[in-house]
Amino acid sequence: MNIEYEIILKENLTDDIRNAFADMLKQQGKVQGDPQRKADRCKLICIARIGGEPVSIGAIKVKTNSDFSDKKSGLSDLSNDFEWELGYLYTDPKYTGKGLAKNIARMLVDEFGGSNLMASTEIAANPAMVSILKQLGFCLYGKPWKSAIHDDYLGLFLRFK
Repeated sequence: MNIEYEIILKENLTDDIRNAFADMLKQQGKVQGDPQRKADRCKLICIARIGGEPVSIGAIKVKTNSDFSDKKSGLSDLSNDFEWELGYLYTDPKYTGKGLAKNIARMLVDEFGGSNLMASTEIAANPAMVSILKQLGFCLYGKPWKSAIHDDYLGLFLRFK
């Protein structure tokens, strides 16, 4: 199985990349709003392909301000310290357990370089992502909150540089 990873800068986005990214987000089913527009919020996108087909994605995107709010993590005093978020991580279920999300997250963080970075994920329902974030130097801060999209609790993970 040959896995190809591609990191795309915002200025190099094409409609094909936007469509592939949107299709993966639709498959994930955890993103609100028009998935066709999500790629344009990203500074960097990474797509893993097997046989030319996208099987896993991730991005560095504009942060979700509300994750810092008192209704969510309760860390509004830290909001201004963060501009970017590691997010939109998803792997097609046929390919989970092969390290794709871990590789994508690591590649994105390495490419992003050195300023503060945040991420939010399901705390109990997604232990693999929690582990990946911790391995990349993220720590859980604030209080958990219930997702507006699904029944899981989310946590705010911060990485200070």
